[in-house]
Parts: sequence; structure tokens; C-alpha cells
Amino acid sequence: MQNRLFLFALLLGLAFPMTGEAASKSKSLLPLPFEQYFAGKRGDRDVLKINDFSGKIKAHRIKKLLRSGPILGDRVLLQNNTAVYFPEGYIVSATAQFEKWRPKPGIQIERVATSQDVELNPDYRLIEKIDNQLGRVCLDIPSFSPKTIIQLRKRTDGLISLVKKTQGRFDHIIGQPSETVEVTSALSPSYLSSDKKIRELASRCI
Repeated sequence: MQNRLFLFALLLGLAFPMTGEAASKSKSLLPLPFEQYFAGKRGDRDVLKINDFSGKIKAHRIKKLLRSGPILGDRVLLQNNTAVYFPEGYIVSATAQFEKWRPKPGIQIERVATSQDVELNPDYRLIEKIDNQLGRVCLDIPSFSPKTIIQLRKRTDGLISLVKKTQGRFDHIIGQPSETVEVTSALSPSYLSSDKKIRELASRCI
């Protein structure tokens, strides 16, 4: 599996050469939210940015290839459970999900049955840094569910983030409430969501 991911990372560099369009985007390279934290946790300086050339994604950081519609490989899931999207060879968005509880090592999510199968997720404390990482709330979006909170946030450098807070996945097993927080960040509203209404609302934050 690791050899396959290494080959995929190599092919990224060949399939998407650093042409004028991609190179010009280097002028607006913005660090992905929480990347500095995960780099420190790994003990390296590998910090991915919006508009980064996809060839900079190192093989050891790729956990899984994801499919965007009929296309496999223009989106990957990193080891820190952040999905990055690069439809034309450079990163345009990133989606991270934070849960208070996670399956213990060696246990698949679908096999979690009791509280003994999960442990506290140390990365969950990152949600306390949302204001710093994502900027202030630009807009609150009404939700059809009372247990769902949706916000648009904007950083001073122009990065826009869609934040969704929902009920924790393992609450019924643990027996106490928690929140799952999903964060999608991009420079352009068109890459924040497939929901046209949300894209239109995000345009107000620009």
C-alpha cells in the first residue's frame, strides 16, 4: 500500500507540471488551518498551503486516495484526517474533521460497539483554537436541525472556512454529549461546498 502511495505522489508531479498558472498562485500561498500543529506533532516542517503544488504532498502523509465524482486521485486524505482537493494540480481546499472520541488503534470505525473500543482524541483540543486558526464568524447559516450549527468564518489573509458542528458520532456509546466539528477552508467560495446557497452566502464574506 505504501509503495502504491509513493508511486501516486510521484505521478502527481508528472501529471501536473508547475506551469505558469500554478506558479503564479505561489504569490498567495496560505497555510492550511492547523498544519503548523500537525507538523510539530510529526517533528518536521512540512506545512501544506492553499495553492500549493500537489506534488508537494509527500507519500508518507497520504492515508487514502479519495474520489471526486468519477475522478480518483484529485483528492487525498492525509494521515491527520484532513482531505485536500487539487482538481487542476494545486490545492484549492482542505477539509478536517475533529471528534472528541476516536477508535482505539487497530479498531475500525464500523466495529466500534462499546466505550472500550474508543479513546479520547488528543487533536480535539484544536477546536479551542478555531478563532485563531479560522478568524471571526462572518455569517451564521440557519440549519434545519437544532443539533447542527453552521458558520462561515474569514481570516484576515482572506481564507474562508465553513464550520459545521454536529452531534458526536459515538455519543450513544459513551453516554455523554459531544460535538463533531468539520472545517472546510478555501480562498474561493466555489470550493467550500457543493451547496449553491452556501457558496452564495460565502460570497458575502469576501
